[in-house]
Amino acid sequence: MREIGSRSGYSRALTAHHYGDKEGLLVAMIDQIVVNIRTARLAHSQARPGLESVLDIVHFTLGRDPAQVRTLQAFHAILAERRNTEGAVAEALERMTNESTTHVEAELRIGMEAGEIRSDLDPAVEAIAIIGAMRGVSAQLIGASHDRAEAVRHAFVGIIERGLRHGMK
Repeated sequence: MREIGSRSGYSRALTAHHYGDKEGLLVAMIDQIVVNIRTARLAHSQARPGLESVLDIVHFTLGRDPAQVRTLQAFHAILAERRNTEGAVAEALERMTNESTTHVEAELRIGMEAGEIRSDLDPAVEAIAIIGAMRGVSAQLIGASHDRAEAVRHAFVGIIERGLRHGMK
């Protein structure tokens, strides 16, 4: 913690004072990432609830806003910590995942009720698959050129849309 404080230009003890330990710092980072992403997406989105909102979430998440690049890098670095940790960091990551999947699941249900999304889907399962796939694709886009990232984003949004609409029942 002292090294983190020192490298960031603050008192070496200040970081430890505010966060206690590395776990406390990571939990604070996770919470801030969630707030930053949610705030940016809500400021950007004008999507209607349902299918349009699900596609907007995917589009935004895979976007190339320079302000979000550092957030994306931090997010994936923290996700990598998940394999090596239990306790508060694991709980914060689980909370973040649950909030994300619950939100997407609710949007899927709205879309199903409106007849925009196939009725034979399990919204809870689809939400987990969508969130997981987005995380994987976004990790692949770290360091990608703008053109490549845009092409992948366009393709992935299309894949999700076709999968949710295909053979409407």
